Amino acid sequence: MGLSHLLLFIAIMRLLCFSIKAESIECPHKCECLEQYVDCSKKNFGSVPKIPKWVERLDLSHNRLNGNVTEAFDKLINLRQLKLDKNSFQFIPHLQSYNQIQEVSLNRNSIGSIDRGTFPANCSIRILNVNSNHIKFIEEGALTNLTNLEVLKLNRNELQSLPNHLFRYQTNLRILELNHNKLHMISSLLFQGLSNLTTLKLKYNNIDNIMDGAFFGFKSMNLLQLDYNRIRTISKGWMYGLESLISLFLSNNLISEIDSGSWELFSNLEVLDLSHNQLLAIEGKTFQHLVNLHTLNLGYNKISSISQDAFGYMTQLQTFSLNNNKISWTVEDMSGPFSKLQNLNSFSLAANHIKSINSRAFEGLSNLVELDLKGNNITSIQQHAFDSLTKLRKLHLNSSSLLCDCNLLWIVEWIKQKAEQKFVTANCAYPSEVRGVSVTKLKEDNCGDSPKPKVVEHPKTHLAIKGRSANLICSATSIPFNNMTFLWRKNNGNVSNPMVYENITIGTNGQPRATSLLVIPNITHADSGKYQCVVSNNFGTTYSTKAKVNIVTFPRFTKTPTNVTVKTGETVTLNCAATGDPPPEISWKKDGGNDFPAARERRMNVMPADHVFFIVNAKTTDMGIYSCAAKNPAGTIIANATLTVLQEPSFVRVMENKEVTSGESVVLQCMISGSPKPVIKWVKDGTPLTITERHFLTGDDQLLIIINSESDDAGQYECEITNELGTKKDMTELRVLPKVAIMVNEDNMAGIIIITAVCCAVGTSIIWVVIIYHTRRRTASVVHTFPAEGIKMTHVVHSDSESPQMFSDNISEHSSCKDSGTGDSAKQTSFDGVPSDRSEPVHFDTVCRSYSPVPEAHKLLPSSFKPSIQPGYGQPGGQPQGLEMGHGPYPSIGAGGVNPQVQQWFRAVDKDQSGEITAIELKAALVNAQGKTFSETACNLMIGMFDNDRTGRINVEEFEKLYTYVNQWLAVFKTYDTDQSGSIEEKELSNALQQMGFRFTPEFISFLTKRCDPREGKVSVDNFIVLCVQIQRFTEAFKSRDTQQNGTVTIGFEDFLNVALSCSI
Repeated sequence: MGLSHLLLFIAIMRLLCFSIKAESIECPHKCECLEQYVDCSKKNFGSVPKIPKWVERLDLSHNRLNGNVTEAFDKLINLRQLKLDKNSFQFIPHLQSYNQIQEVSLNRNSIGSIDRGTFPANCSIRILNVNSNHIKFIEEGALTNLTNLEVLKLNRNELQSLPNHLFRYQTNLRILELNHNKLHMISSLLFQGLSNLTTLKLKYNNIDNIMDGAFFGFKSMNLLQLDYNRIRTISKGWMYGLESLISLFLSNNLISEIDSGSWELFSNLEVLDLSHNQLLAIEGKTFQHLVNLHTLNLGYNKISSISQDAFGYMTQLQTFSLNNNKISWTVEDMSGPFSKLQNLNSFSLAANHIKSINSRAFEGLSNLVELDLKGNNITSIQQHAFDSLTKLRKLHLNSSSLLCDCNLLWIVEWIKQKAEQKFVTANCAYPSEVRGVSVTKLKEDNCGDSPKPKVVEHPKTHLAIKGRSANLICSATSIPFNNMTFLWRKNNGNVSNPMVYENITIGTNGQPRATSLLVIPNITHADSGKYQCVVSNNFGTTYSTKAKVNIVTFPRFTKTPTNVTVKTGETVTLNCAATGDPPPEISWKKDGGNDFPAARERRMNVMPADHVFFIVNAKTTDMGIYSCAAKNPAGTIIANATLTVLQEPSFVRVMENKEVTSGESVVLQCMISGSPKPVIKWVKDGTPLTITERHFLTGDDQLLIIINSESDDAGQYECEITNELGTKKDMTELRVLPKVAIMVNEDNMAGIIIITAVCCAVGTSIIWVVIIYHTRRRTASVVHTFPAEGIKMTHVVHSDSESPQMFSDNISEHSSCKDSGTGDSAKQTSFDGVPSDRSEPVHFDTVCRSYSPVPEAHKLLPSSFKPSIQPGYGQPGGQPQGLEMGHGPYPSIGAGGVNPQVQQWFRAVDKDQSGEITAIELKAALVNAQGKTFSETACNLMIGMFDNDRTGRINVEEFEKLYTYVNQWLAVFKTYDTDQSGSIEEKELSNALQQMGFRFTPEFISFLTKRCDPREGKVSVDNFIVLCVQIQRFTEAFKSRDTQQNGTVTIGFEDFLNVALSCSI
């Protein structure tokens, strides 16, 4: 029994094991199995059938599964791929953590959301496809447990937004697809955590807003698809983080603008698709930094403007599509716009409204193999247009509008040799005898002149003032004349809503010409740019040159100077600022000229940055009208301000007591200054002065003239001056002396004069012989030279007696006069030509002072004097009958009076015995070497030189000083009168002026001599004196204005007149 029971047990156990094994390897009913793959799709299952545990790939697609099916998969520990597509799931089934499923597909279900907790911790899913569902939102944290996820596809759902930090833990995710959703915004840091993502697809959404930093965190991104959205702008902000991108697709958006610098970090980008957008122009830096780009698609945009250097950065580009744009002008008018694309091998310009191809359109495309020009109504192709296309094999051309003139003959041979003719369909449209004929059959005898338009008047560059209208004119003609269409372009784009007037006129040659006038009303800065007219007819298009229109605006003051009143010594501030386009230049003028006393004295400062004009230490000479001018190309505006400098009244010189002989005239001076000009009040002996026929005021009441003085005129005269700053007084005493009669009969007077003259002549000659001897002995071996360059003059130095001494800076010693003509002098003549052996008081006033009284205007240099009682030196056979001046010795003045001999000469000249000599009396007494009287100018000059009281007369003391000084002048003249003719000629005058420090051209020396003597060109002694005085005056006036000491001055018109009038004699 035991044995039989044992055998039965073994048999039952084998049967049971076989049954279990059969069950484990059985394929589910209605399903198909292949190794570890079980296909239960399309079986209309409502629940999951019994699935064998060995399954690795399970397909349950196209069934009616819904609800929780996780229990059916609990024991499928080997399951790796699960497909549940097109079922009735409304949520993602929960899978247990011990499942090792790596790929789950739930496409085409009815899932409405992805909730938190859907996926267990440590979920092993690597690929999750949830395409074509109804997912509207994903709960924050729903993907937290999918740490192993590598591919996530959520295409064709209804997602409108994604929560922040949704992908924080998906560091292994490589591919993310969100195509065909309803996303409209990509928020900042949305994809943070996806550091290994390589592909992101966001096509077919409604994205119109990508915030800055939206793609921040990507380190391995290679492909980004944003096609078919509503993106309008490419900006650097939202592009940040895509540095590793290789391919970028942005087609079918609304992109019309690419911000500068957007591609700064995209040096690795190789493929860029911007087709089907709204781009209007390609600027010079639009594609900057895309140095490795090899494929660029810009087709189906609205590009009508391409900058000359637009493609200068894309030297590696190989495939370029610009089809279906509006860039006809680029090919028709520009020179070498694609010249930098030297590696390009495929280029599409199809459907761009191109009518003509200029000779340099394809310059630089040496590696181009295929060129697509289909869809362009091309009428002409200039010779050499394809010379650069040495590797071109496929030319796609289909035009039936070619102008088969003589300029197109070259293309016949080119097509035969270079291109595959099967891609070329080109027929003639003109002239009529070859219309419809293939261009390849064109012969030389078929060609004629081109009927294309020819521009005969191009628009001109000009400035336009803002707010006004500007006009541009363009004229063209054609042979034969044909209707023409004008199109105006600005900055390579069409002018929007242009105001154009067109007409047709007959030219001087009888040829009709069409003219288009572009009017730009109320012009603004937005209207500035380069304008060009494009002229077209049925046979082609011609481009004019480009005219630049610059917009300027009139200057407008923002700060204007105002009237200023200051006291002397204070600081003056004048403000002036203006705006305009271009910014105006600010300049200042004083009284309409450029003479600023404050500038010459370095008291003036202009602060350009602060628009302030300063004058420090104000003086009365600064008073005037200051004009601020703002100037730019549009025009000039001027604002004026008056500067008033207040100065207390003061006396220029102290009033001196005076004596006058009864019956003579006397002048009392009250020379004053002050601002405003003081009012003068004269008082005599404490009582206001009564004006009578003998008393009158002149010189703005500064001179009180009393004629035929009487004893009652004696007394104290007070001059009271007053202005708004105060009052001052000064006083002088006038003494009236009785007349003194000197009885000398006529015979005695004549004898005295003759004896005195003879004695003086003899004594003077002896002394001069001694002086000449010693002088020559001392300087026999010395040769002096005086360079014309670098001579600088010292200022006039006044001694206590008011005697002037002037010396050249390049002369180490004071100059002495030369002798009377018998040899060389010991030293060179000083700058003013006047030696000074004696320190005689000579009255000097300010050099060339403007508007000075007539007497003062002559006080610069001494004049000459020669009594008429002698025949004059230099006359043949002439013997001096008296003293000849210029030979010395000069009479010495005894202590306490005037030399008696000088007194006798004085009385001889003083014909009316008035005790004073006038210029008329002096003129009657003086003759020159030619026997003519001295000129009136010379006599006035001599009187004015020593007329201290400004009466126009000199007394005996003044005459004595004149006598000595004139003798020295005469000696100078004799020194240069080498031929003893009594006059000097051009060469002698040149030597004289050179010795004085002047080096003039021969032409100017000739002018000076002709001015003195127009007929013979000889300069007499009196003219010589006047000439030297005039040169000296103008020299001093020049030096006072040559503040930089560079030998040049800038002088205003009024200042020029001032110098000319005040320095003339």
